[in-house]
Amino acid sequence: MLIEVTAKQYKQKFTSDPHPFISEKFLELNSWKVDKIVRLVPDNDKVSLGLVAGITDGKMLAPFSAPFGGFHYRNEQIYVSEIECFLDDLKEYAKTENLNWIFFSLPPSIYQKSFNAKVVNTLIRLGYNMLLPEITCWVNLNEFQNRFSYKMSRQNHNTAQRNQLTFNILNSEEEKKSAFDLILENRALFGRPIFMSLDEVLRTNELWPIDFFGINNSEGQMVASAIFYQYTKDIVYGVFWGDNVIGRRLKSMDFLSFNLWSYYKSLNYKYIDLSTATECGIPNESLLRFKEIHECTSSLRYSFSYETT
Repeated sequence: MLIEVTAKQYKQKFTSDPHPFISEKFLELNSWKVDKIVRLVPDNDKVSLGLVAGITDGKMLAPFSAPFGGFHYRNEQIYVSEIECFLDDLKEYAKTENLNWIFFSLPPSIYQKSFNAKVVNTLIRLGYNMLLPEITCWVNLNEFQNRFSYKMSRQNHNTAQRNQLTFNILNSEEEKKSAFDLILENRALFGRPIFMSLDEVLRTNELWPIDFFGINNSEGQMVASAIFYQYTKDIVYGVFWGDNVIGRRLKSMDFLSFNLWSYYKSLNYKYIDLSTATECGIPNESLLRFKEIHECTSSLRYSFSYETT
């Protein structure tokens, strides 16, 4: 059976986090969004697997305020039988607590490789419902050789350079607001939702460094921007990026991509996580194409649910 433990007890069992979105500091920052947070572990002396989730309206959510959540685990070599026991017990826990729905979304494979394969296999075998997977995109900076591999991307980057664009790291509050406002403009232009305010983005600066970038045209006008989290020693996460109508004509996103890859490679990061190119599992074909011709690898990000009633 599974039991609830305190944050301190849970941290003693799992001293590191597979990714920052299930770290105690991040969960605490967003705890107001759910009725309570539960930390679940097996009721035995040798704990190898755990789950932190938010409870609200009879639902167990992992994540409840992040792109993905998932499990804590002892190591990648965990036995499949241990995963099976945990997921079986999770169903019973939900029924006992009168929860009617369980939901969790696993991180992309750049965060956990062997574990993902085993847990996805087990979830399907135990009758959890696999939702339509998201396509997520990431850049392997070890393979980026300071040039784009695709001819079209190289040509567009050359065009952007001729247009005298400049890449800027933004520091002032006014510049950061301008960058965020441009993102809002971009999302509105393409009818894509945005789920965070600027204040919510800035509050995560308590947890990890946040980078704001702007691309300016020859007249000094911002035409593209990006907001990234430096949230692990190896991986940076692209929260938002986009251009406006003027920037699109100037190939500002090609210019922004090249400079971002180069910047983070110079800081010795291994990967850039550019999040999904899908919405509720439906591909945004032009966005997916753009990412893939700018050095991105596409992989699946899995989500599962289970109804107890």
